[in-house]
Amino acid sequence: MSVSKERFREGLTWNEWMDRLADDCFPWEERYRAASLGRLRADYQDVPTPRYVLCLFDPGAAESLAITPVLAKACDQAGEAGGVDFRLFPVDEARDIADQYRADGALDLPLCVVFDDDWIQVGVWRHHHVEPDGDVQATLDSFLHSLVGESEFPWRSGREAARKRWMQAERAREQG
Repeated sequence: MSVSKERFREGLTWNEWMDRLADDCFPWEERYRAASLGRLRADYQDVPTPRYVLCLFDPGAAESLAITPVLAKACDQAGEAGGVDFRLFPVDEARDIADQYRADGALDLPLCVVFDDDWIQVGVWRHHHVEPDGDVQATLDSFLHSLVGESEFPWRSGREAARKRWMQAERAREQG
């Protein structure tokens, strides 16, 4: 297991993060207030719940300020009310988690790990460079796939044949 439920609960809620920032919370709050699901609102409402989203981020990075509030707002509006628990982990306080999610030795932040109610990791969302005024809808669209969990884990739909095809394709990719 990559992260236990107990470790997840140590993360900060959005409100706890705002309290921690105190007088420096304005840009984060403003970005959160301005975030909108837009055309994806109905798709986010269909997210299976409960979901647990661990968000690893660098508080001093422009990318984290641009993206993390948008992800927090998306989680607040996803699924049934209160169905997505979003927890923030500043990277300097969670090196143990960060080390587990490096890709080719690099850590692209923010990064979100999604768990279902059985505490199975159903998705990992990795930041792809987004400018502060970048395409928020594209970010929300890619995050939605990780939140739902279908793109990385096709067997979650219960189709054993799809799971086997996916596993065979992964083995072939690793070998070749």
